[in-house]
Amino acid sequence: MNNLKLVIFAFFMALIVAIIHFNKQDLIVLFAEPKGALSTRIIGDDFPFILYDQTGISFTLMKPPMRIASTTLMTDNILSVLVNQNRLVAVCNLVDNPQLSNIVNFYAKSIPRIRGEIESILSLQPDLIFISSFTSPDTVRYLLHSHIAVVRLSEFNSIADILNNIRLIGLVTNTQAKAKTLMTSLHNKLNELAKQVKNKPKFRVLYYDLNGYSVGKNSLMDESIRLAGGINVTSGILPEGENKISEELAVSLQPDVIILNQGGLNQSQEKSTAKTILKNKKAWENVPAIKNNRIYTVKSAWLTGISQVHINAIIAIAKLLHPRINIQFLAKTKKKDKHVQ
Repeated sequence: MNNLKLVIFAFFMALIVAIIHFNKQDLIVLFAEPKGALSTRIIGDDFPFILYDQTGISFTLMKPPMRIASTTLMTDNILSVLVNQNRLVAVCNLVDNPQLSNIVNFYAKSIPRIRGEIESILSLQPDLIFISSFTSPDTVRYLLHSHIAVVRLSEFNSIADILNNIRLIGLVTNTQAKAKTLMTSLHNKLNELAKQVKNKPKFRVLYYDLNGYSVGKNSLMDESIRLAGGINVTSGILPEGENKISEELAVSLQPDVIILNQGGLNQSQEKSTAKTILKNKKAWENVPAIKNNRIYTVKSAWLTGISQVHINAIIAIAKLLHPRINIQFLAKTKKKDKHVQ
């Protein structure tokens, strides 16, 4: 009899836990670690659009937004090409940081720079808010329940992702024509670059910062090295995306070329260049890239950029790998794309 009571008690407890879990499922999803694409789905061919977040929350955007809050440097960059500044009520607080931004002093000082705090965003009364997968879960949860249009972008691992983000931003801001022009320009540059490097030697490249990070396959920098006509030596060695790499492993890969992120310096190293620091390390002295003086730094804002500006990193790497390639096509298009610097 006692055993039967225990079984019944256990059954009811399990049932209660299941009910609680079911009722809080939507809340749990908001705080869960990203599992695949979390980018907002935009449903419709024209206004009104339905903005469908992967948490199941949706919002109907009735007309083109005129009070846009951009909380990410990536959307700041894309919006700089697509929309007039008078439609923006806020941009990211990093937009004027020369280490990270390609559009320093582009936006008027009268436009607030925000860190993404909920109160700061809502006080500006935006009618569209751009966030990303880097936005804190608390902020995401609150904004999605604020009855304001929210577009969350979460894919940044390839050129295709960048192009799709430009397309989505163009769609919801009613600037499809400008978005198409920008995407076409990027396509043309990459196609021309592919022709330039097609029959050139494939040098083995290590992307590295002095904090000990590099990139595995299925990452934007991995693709960038390939598009520039190189081979990423850590592809298949490191896990996908950006990862820590030991100095011993980096040296053992014996790269022909090293691309350094100058932004990877810590405070104690800032008086020197990343190139000088690495060249003076004895452990690296027999690495082919060091012996042949093929160690280069590329502008940090280009390397880490996840918008249209990243094309500059690809072209810069290609020119470092193959100094004789003709990149005059880029000079011809700079005047048209003044923000693809």
